[in-house]
Amino acid sequence: MNRRAAGHALRLTALVGALASAGLSMAQETTPSFAGTAGFDAASDTDGFHAYRGRLGGLIRYDNPWSYAGVSVQSTRYTQDGFRQDVPGVMAVYRDQRRDTLAGVDVQAGVAEVSGHLRLIGDATLRMTPSPTTAVDLLASADVVETPLALDRGIAFGFLGAGVEQQFGERFTATGFVGYQPFTDGNARTHVRARLIWLAVPEHGITAQLRYRQYDTKDLDVEGAYFNPERYQQWLGVAAIRKRHAGWIYTGALGAGQERSTGTGTRPSYLAEIRAEGVVTRDVRLVLNAGYYRAAGFIDSPDYGYRTIGAAIVVPFR
Repeated sequence: MNRRAAGHALRLTALVGALASAGLSMAQETTPSFAGTAGFDAASDTDGFHAYRGRLGGLIRYDNPWSYAGVSVQSTRYTQDGFRQDVPGVMAVYRDQRRDTLAGVDVQAGVAEVSGHLRLIGDATLRMTPSPTTAVDLLASADVVETPLALDRGIAFGFLGAGVEQQFGERFTATGFVGYQPFTDGNARTHVRARLIWLAVPEHGITAQLRYRQYDTKDLDVEGAYFNPERYQQWLGVAAIRKRHAGWIYTGALGAGQERSTGTGTRPSYLAEIRAEGVVTRDVRLVLNAGYYRAAGFIDSPDYGYRTIGAAIVVPFR
């Protein structure tokens, strides 16, 4: 890791540590309960790259789905043609958020071992609501770059960002976000994102959205380790829904638009997402999700797309 990237990683660690420390001090004021957790995620793309992640953990304090603290271990297997690599990791988890506004702290932070390197993984969010119509989000995250060549080299990235969400009247909301993404190979990106959201059918939680995101790259020469254009832009029109039914929360989104990157021109871009979360029996909670995305990530090829599917379960012991 070069000196500049190490500095960004240290700042990321400090932010995650500060959020977790603040949360753990609050957790000590609550009578502890225990819960076991398990999860599995799978992803694949049109290049034949596959990722399978299994996770097991324990929550030493579990009050509800928005308030808990614990640890988890995970292992991710990456495959493509003859390539295969396992990346184990361990994370501390902490969450203390309001159910209605999600104001508070949500942290998953730890380390993973990839090609002989220890890399930071996880994400941490601090959400503040200075007024009923305004929210401010601070975000820190880190992960490995998921391509065969990048995994062989142990390349990872961090991400630091801040965003504002502002509601206008009863039906319109606008968001803006800026972020900085340093890589361990010396590269870095600056990000800008924005959304305009219209609550089209309030009684059914249906919204119509315009989404935009862009990043600019500092170092164009990454020796082919991952897709790295000088500038990337994406515009999407999205229809989304959030619905409660029989104790479950269902969310979904369908979007279409265009993406443009330096050197490859403009191409269609799509997304489809669905998620369900609820109680299956007593206090046992299940989360299911799936998605399809036609958008460049760390891979660039004609008609590139990738798919994800996952499940997680929380079993409390009171």
